[in-house]
Amino acid sequence: MSNTKRIAKNTLVLYVRMVMVLLITLYTSRILLKALGVDDYGLYSVVGGVVGLLSFFNGTMSKATQRFINVSMVKGDYCLHTIFSNSVTIHILIAIAFLILGETLGLWYLNTRVEIPLERMFAANIVYQASVVSFAISIVTIPYNAAVIAYERMTFMAVVSIIDAVLKLGIAFVLLAHSNDRLILYGVLLLVITVVNLILYSIYCKKEFPILEFKLSYDKETFNQLFGYIGWTFIGQIAVVGCNQGNILLVNKFHALAANAAMTFGSQVSNALNNLTSNFQTAFNPQITKSYAEGDNKYLCSLVFATSKLSFCILFAVALPIAFNIDWVLEFWLDSVPPLTNTFAVLFVANGIINAISSPFHFTALSSGDVRNFQIVTAVVFLLDLPVTYYLFARGLPATTVMEVKLVVITVMFFVRVFYASKVVNTIKLGQVSLRILLPMAFIGLVTIAIAYLLDAYAGTSCQRLLSTVAIETIALLLLWFILLDKSERMTVLTVIKNRHKCVSR
Repeated sequence: MSNTKRIAKNTLVLYVRMVMVLLITLYTSRILLKALGVDDYGLYSVVGGVVGLLSFFNGTMSKATQRFINVSMVKGDYCLHTIFSNSVTIHILIAIAFLILGETLGLWYLNTRVEIPLERMFAANIVYQASVVSFAISIVTIPYNAAVIAYERMTFMAVVSIIDAVLKLGIAFVLLAHSNDRLILYGVLLLVITVVNLILYSIYCKKEFPILEFKLSYDKETFNQLFGYIGWTFIGQIAVVGCNQGNILLVNKFHALAANAAMTFGSQVSNALNNLTSNFQTAFNPQITKSYAEGDNKYLCSLVFATSKLSFCILFAVALPIAFNIDWVLEFWLDSVPPLTNTFAVLFVANGIINAISSPFHFTALSSGDVRNFQIVTAVVFLLDLPVTYYLFARGLPATTVMEVKLVVITVMFFVRVFYASKVVNTIKLGQVSLRILLPMAFIGLVTIAIAYLLDAYAGTSCQRLLSTVAIETIALLLLWFILLDKSERMTVLTVIKNRHKCVSR
């Protein structure tokens, strides 16, 4: 199977997964808000919100192990078992370190610094313990997830994701029927789902990839190489996760729990949209790593540019009508919409778009074995977010300021990622990135947003708003197709559509 067809097939599988998981997740959130209430939902985002960051953390960290597996496959190196076993060992050590940190510094901070009503402290501590254990288990799952991606078994990933979403929907209905403390039950049941995911991934890898069967082992050269790479990647990503969780705590400190709930729902709108591109990029990532290992810089550069531009197309085309009708979308989705949810949602989506177009450059930078400097800079840039946000909150700025600061930070990170990607692949130049990606995207964004604001002033009735939405979307799609994408990228899109048509006709 050619690389283009393989990418198209995997993209289709992950697209189907995304649609199903998206629908289930959005409905689950509606049921959870009804079951927990605004305050307990906001409390969970503060105390147990680390679980919500697991998908992001795992997706990024799995790329480290995936990189070594793909490189070994290309080079015909048959020490895959040693690589995988040492990778699992390293992730177990990281999980243990996280547990120690969580049960000392984290526990102290929860009970002495977080603003929690006294009558909810017991529930908060139970949820916190479940979240810490969930995170540790999820860290151990990372190498198994990486192996599945490296071998491009996207169908299995899709099945597990759907099972995960269905189980979480089941939890939401269980909470409605439960009369005791629903917050505690929610935290514990989410822990159970994390365990189920680890079991499913480990059984599948043991059955499908016998060469990767885990045995506790230590190979000094392999271990040191993996530990250096994974360790620096972990530091970079823990800074990102710490920044996100720190922002939640800052909102909790300076604003009400309802603001945390609004922030959580805003992030869920963004996460639902970001799944569109993360699934799409997952299909491209193994090919990027293999191209780097083969030294095919020309093909690698075309892959990176195509992934970035197609990610923008997918996300912008879906996000534009949602942002234009955000109030209606939120009212349709939720029975009771917390104040500021609409602003949070739009800002989260803007952050998600910039992050999506820069992610392929981030992954390219990770293709090199030397990632120390890149991860240090990444950590420093992201952590600068916290003191700036604290300062602005202390001066009385609203809760949504946290996302405005993050928007600036993620924009800076775009250029950092491009810079380090250019050091790995000499065919990636900032001038080409600006000419082929940034300028067309900026033009399309400005034109469509200006038209959206103009039409919004005249869209008084539901019918007029519907017609305005269709007009905006049509203009956006035409601009994306003819201005942003080149001929080869349009061919890739047509290949995906063709494969989808074949699957439907069967």
